[in-house]
Amino acid sequence: MAAINLTKMDKEIIQKIIDHGGKGITKCIQCNACASVCPVAKAGFPLYGRLLFRKIQTGHFEEIIEDSSSWACQACNRCTEICPRDAKPFEIVFAFRRIQANELAISTSAFTPLMNLHATGHAVYSEASKELRQKVGLPAVPVTSIANEKAQEEIRTLLDNSPMGELGIF
Repeated sequence: MAAINLTKMDKEIIQKIIDHGGKGITKCIQCNACASVCPVAKAGFPLYGRLLFRKIQTGHFEEIIEDSSSWACQACNRCTEICPRDAKPFEIVFAFRRIQANELAISTSAFTPLMNLHATGHAVYSEASKELRQKVGLPAVPVTSIANEKAQEEIRTLLDNSPMGELGIF
């Protein structure tokens, strides 16, 4: 792999990533530590961590904006824990996802979690989880937005007023 000359990065795209919360994009040195622990990489998605960051850094933004790999990120944060440069890869992935959402380039695999988030306040929700929670001694309903109608309404308002609200999936 050729070295990346950070002085020749696409400054406009880099700034867009930074503005959307991925300020560590210029710290990434393509060491691949993030990919070594990434479930998205292990699952075989084509565009994860290091590869996503390289495409961003080298100005290949238009060719990746519609790729659904970033939507597979489960926010486990392992990448951030292992990154030797403190680039916070998780934040870069989510910055890219925010840009995708603004461009309405949302993976169809994200629709169910988005609809769940809108309806219940949780992206991953299952009625079956109530029984499982009780089996391990937890309350059937967690003390989170799922048990708080006001919080759910705030989440719905945010989603309805976001670019995703324009998609008509809620």
